[in-house]
Amino acid sequence: MDKSTEQRIRQLLSDVMERVIDKRVVKEPFNEEELQRTKPFGSLLVPMEIWKGSKFERSFVTTLGQTIFEKLGRIVAEGTGAYADLQHDEEFNINTFRNEKIEEILESQRESGREPNWEKEVDEILSLHNKDFTLLKVKFDLYVLRQNGHEEFYSFKTVQPNLDQTERAKRDMLRIKSGKPDCEAFFALPYNPSGEGNFYNFSLPKGLFDMNTSPAVLIGSKLWNKLGEDEGTYDELIRIFSEVGTYYSKVIRRDYLGIADEEV
Repeated sequence: MDKSTEQRIRQLLSDVMERVIDKRVVKEPFNEEELQRTKPFGSLLVPMEIWKGSKFERSFVTTLGQTIFEKLGRIVAEGTGAYADLQHDEEFNINTFRNEKIEEILESQRESGREPNWEKEVDEILSLHNKDFTLLKVKFDLYVLRQNGHEEFYSFKTVQPNLDQTERAKRDMLRIKSGKPDCEAFFALPYNPSGEGNFYNFSLPKGLFDMNTSPAVLIGSKLWNKLGEDEGTYDELIRIFSEVGTYYSKVIRRDYLGIADEEV
């Protein structure tokens, strides 16, 4: 990762943290009297610092959201010299047999428990041909066009997506593979809630994807290393997050929690 890419990542993270701190310290400061009024029993049993920390954590999670990871993905991909686009719309034609097969696969997996197998499903779909075509439009959270002309489509999801979200993403992924067989389409999770290097254990999306072995699923380091075209990208991101976090942890303790001996 070059210095320019690293600086863009640091700026993105700093912008997020500055927004959260401004909201919690300036625009909507913590109100102890309101807490005591609305939670008269709990406020007497749990230290005020815990309530303040919980309030900040909720704001942070809301502000961070999924878009931060999509933006981060764009920066990482652009750092390799690729073109990257957020909320990318793609319009194309596929023959009607293929479109019908996609719906058949998804229905059989949701209703009958058909075992997911990405490569086999794609092969089945691409084997179908007819002269009737339908115009489709799909949207992906991140589109990457590599310098060699190779196209990658990423559907970013929360690390514990529900079944409907997973199905919509897979439908679009199968459709783009049907219309553009040479592209790659990915179900992208920014980190593994079971811990990096462990099996992904959340059950809901497993009915539609083999979450641990499918080449169409990228979780944690596999995602970031793919975007960065480097096996060290994930570790570099962890380092940058840690360094930015060290600074803002001190700011939060001083300005929000009121720990006076913190120096920034």
